[in-house]
Amino acid sequence: MKMLLLLLSLSALAFGHTTTLESGGFGSGFLHPLSGLDHILAMVGVGMIAFLSSKKGYSLLMAFMGAMMAAAIFGFMGVEMVFVEEGILLSIAVVFALMGYAKKISLTAIIAIIAFFGMFHGFAHGAEFQGGNFVTYMAGFSSATLMLHLSGIALAYGYTRTLEKRSQIAVREIA
Repeated sequence: MKMLLLLLSLSALAFGHTTTLESGGFGSGFLHPLSGLDHILAMVGVGMIAFLSSKKGYSLLMAFMGAMMAAAIFGFMGVEMVFVEEGILLSIAVVFALMGYAKKISLTAIIAIIAFFGMFHGFAHGAEFQGGNFVTYMAGFSSATLMLHLSGIALAYGYTRTLEKRSQIAVREIA
């Protein structure tokens, strides 16, 4: 929980699709996912689902990252895509709704959903890129995305450990 609060306190209150693409370097790409609440919520949420879904949850991270990177390339090449910002916003709601059902829905279905929404996040950044080195920008962007995913895994782990401890205490009090 402390990690999430730290990340939230560092984020801008506005959405992440702003003017942070100026330099197009690794640092600019790395800072961009940390600059908007939409990025933080979606990417930390994907990490939480990865932990809560199964022992193969890492495949969710790979699906999100792969779809994000592929769509970024298409956006950079000038391919058109509709409802990008709406897809990003919807991804946040869907990701957090999936948390409650992570063990009840098949991993394959969750992977498809996560990859679908990963496309919107990646496309927006490829299409908005204006200068500098696209490859180093996306290397920074994907590194920060992975860091946020791992933060989500840590957050979900801490949450489940806290629940386990509380249930053990409750059982002892009843007995």
